[in-house]
Amino acid sequence: MISFFSKHRRIVFIVTVSIFLVGVFVGLGAYVFTDTTGGAVAEVGGHKIPYQRFTVQVNRVMSSFKDSGTDVNEILSRSVKQEIFRDMVIEELLSQQADKLGMRVPDFEVAVEVQNTPQFREGGQFSPRAYYQTVYKEFQMSPTEYEAWRQKARLASKFKQFLYTSVKVTPEEAKAFYLAKNKGLGNFEKERAKYTDELAKQKFADVANYMLRQLTTKQEIKSFLDQREQGR
Repeated sequence: MISFFSKHRRIVFIVTVSIFLVGVFVGLGAYVFTDTTGGAVAEVGGHKIPYQRFTVQVNRVMSSFKDSGTDVNEILSRSVKQEIFRDMVIEELLSQQADKLGMRVPDFEVAVEVQNTPQFREGGQFSPRAYYQTVYKEFQMSPTEYEAWRQKARLASKFKQFLYTSVKVTPEEAKAFYLAKNKGLGNFEKERAKYTDELAKQKFADVANYMLRQLTTKQEIKSFLDQREQGR
């Protein structure tokens, strides 16, 4: 089932507008369970993640699976929910960290994203009518709520980009990495950029995983998913 879900991960990423390299983040730690949910699916550092937004994303992903002819069963549904829940918790953690560092997402960045989103365009042009209708119907949000969500997502992405650009690969590291994967240095210069980028991503994954583990020991993460799914 895990391999099956990984095979269809691209559908999940496209539909949920997932964050960059989200698959590298593991070890979210133990969740604290409580009944004081207030309509949330989780609470991260005092900030609640709306259950409605969670269900909308889950439903969109499941609809895409159905449209692709995939057999949707309980195991797949549970895997999708766990993946999206994890993504949303990570997004909240990273956006909070970015905020603490003083990072900001200007309104014009969100406006540009909205205007360039294909779902909100008609005849090749941005359509306010299509925007309002799609946001209300497919995302079950008001435009203000949608834009606040996209701003948070962009803030989390900005923090990940900050982490990625802080990763440095020295020429010696790139050469050693190449040698570990090849028998010699014959084509090293030709493939230097490729292997340097691959090593940078690997180092970024290590840094991101370590940072996330640190954050989850400092931030209280409350999960209300079971209560919400049981109608409580």
